Amino acid sequence: MLPVNLFNLLSSRAGALQRHYAAILLRIYDLAEFNRFGLTREVVIAEIVDYLTGEGSEAMTTPPAGDFDSAEGEPPPPTGDVQEYAGWILRRLVEAGWLEREQQADYTEFVILPDYAFTLLEAMRAIQQNKPREYTGQLYAAHQLLTSQSDDFSPALALTQAYENVRQVVRGLNELNQNIRRYTERVTRDRPVAELLRLQYEDYSQVLGHAYHALKTSDHVSRYRRDIIARLQVWQLDNDTLSRIADELATQGRLTPAQAADEVRHYIQFIIHQLESLDPLLEEIDRRHAQYLRTSLRHIRYQLVSADGNFKDRLASLARHLAALQGEGEKYPPAEMPVFQTPRVRHPDRDSLYTLPRRRAPFAPAPVIRPLLDPAEVMTLRAATLQEMGQAITPARIQRFVGQFFNGHRAIHIASLPPDAFDGEEGLSWLIYTIAYGNHPEVNYELEPLPGEPVALGTVRVKPFRLVKRDA
Repeated sequence: MLPVNLFNLLSSRAGALQRHYAAILLRIYDLAEFNRFGLTREVVIAEIVDYLTGEGSEAMTTPPAGDFDSAEGEPPPPTGDVQEYAGWILRRLVEAGWLEREQQADYTEFVILPDYAFTLLEAMRAIQQNKPREYTGQLYAAHQLLTSQSDDFSPALALTQAYENVRQVVRGLNELNQNIRRYTERVTRDRPVAELLRLQYEDYSQVLGHAYHALKTSDHVSRYRRDIIARLQVWQLDNDTLSRIADELATQGRLTPAQAADEVRHYIQFIIHQLESLDPLLEEIDRRHAQYLRTSLRHIRYQLVSADGNFKDRLASLARHLAALQGEGEKYPPAEMPVFQTPRVRHPDRDSLYTLPRRRAPFAPAPVIRPLLDPAEVMTLRAATLQEMGQAITPARIQRFVGQFFNGHRAIHIASLPPDAFDGEEGLSWLIYTIAYGNHPEVNYELEPLPGEPVALGTVRVKPFRLVKRDA
């Protein structure tokens, strides 16, 4: 749970000191981010004093109106003593919950940032620096994790890390999509040409342009998507691999085997579903990007063409200029003035007046001529048609193909079939038809699934089953 008054210092209640509180917190966060030994109170006070005597000097001269509430703590000290003022700011940050104090055995006081403060300040710094989200490398990392062939490969660790990386990728793409919409809405407002050009060539390209360019070129998601999905689908069909991942995850995450198995299935399905459904999101990003460019250029063109504003303003400006010319004694407009656009005059002709409707001529269809075929050509076409009909797949043909394997037996295991029964592309087609027609009412056999490992048939592996003759 977050402290109740945590955001009071960053809200409108903080008045003029609102941005100074945020700047000081970010400075303390920079000190504490990679500090190994902790921050003493003296170090934090020195950092606040450095800010108050530098870029935040106006905080010392600005009365903290609306910043102090008598129910919250001590009143602010006089603004003349920077050390006392820095100590007062530090106490306010501790009271609000952004910082905590810890006293050692030798009475040395350390200032600590709580865990939630690290998370919130990292988000605030990312917003302040206005950096685009880097998500393309995460998809590459997920690809390397899942396709690794090293001896110390841990499938549970690879799956959990890949899940987090793919989750960040999808989140980054949605963030990119929403930012494009935000910029599109911003350029639709009334802005001068200079501001529109800055948004077009500076702000937009710096915030979204590089990420969008990398998304469509070097780090395109399709480079890694196929391999990731193929590996996860292999894991889905391998019960031993799923059990091993679940056991390892249960050991690492303190979960029961059943909970770990559910987590593994959820991770795999989430990654496959998100990667397979990225195409509509990428199309939406393309559409919004093109919409932004069209809208921005249209507004720039309109501003350049209509430099004096809308039609009402231009009409008033024209009237003022004509009045000025009339006041100077001019009777005619200047020679460089554009001429008025006059519509072209068209003379009436015989089609200008109303004409009575005319009756259409009766429809005369063209004669139908039936071509005569040569008898030899007729025989050739008939033979080709009979050959195509003979190659058509029917239940009777499938039954004849499967019946040759029974050899007097009532049931036969799929592993007992001849090794070359389903070789090549034609054999793969017969295997598909054999399985597909297994429950057809017009064939005299059926398929019974069996437990065990997948069996290699031709170029594919299928779950074991047996062919059983139906009773006549």
